Amino acid sequence: MLHPRPVVLVCSVDSEGRPNVMACSWITPVSEEPPMIALSLWRRGYTHQLIEAKKEFTVNIPSADMVKAVVIAGSRSGRRTNKLVIAGLTTQPSKKVSVPIIEQCIGHLECRLVDFMKVGECNLYVGEVLAAYADEDLMTNGMWNERANVLLHVGDKIFTTPHVSFEVK
Repeated sequence: MLHPRPVVLVCSVDSEGRPNVMACSWITPVSEEPPMIALSLWRRGYTHQLIEAKKEFTVNIPSADMVKAVVIAGSRSGRRTNKLVIAGLTTQPSKKVSVPIIEQCIGHLECRLVDFMKVGECNLYVGEVLAAYADEDLMTNGMWNERANVLLHVGDKIFTTPHVSFEVK
């Protein structure tokens, strides 16, 4: 009942500096000062291990034309598979953290792990956003405009995009 939700690609790195990517829609802002987000990750998954070890991660916002890459990132383990290669994604260095961003995404949040707690089968990670930037042509007054075509996750392998925007006065 809480979907559709924005889907993001979370990037982390292993001890050798190799990047890993996973799809996540259990993410939310939790603070403005300082800017912080929270994401919930399965405790037995690979990404959670990498984030806890490195204490950094990036959140990359895909557009709807990246849906196939999102499905790949969300349906395979990166433990033995390079999902970036399979999904046709490339990385580039971040501005503030050592974990890269995903080049094809339309927005990026660079985060430092602040804390985490166990919640059911998941861990809830709180990250301070050290840098946030996006394709400026897709933003209007600090918000995504209709051209952004932000990808929303409905459930399973079902996705949608926002179609109607309105302001309540």
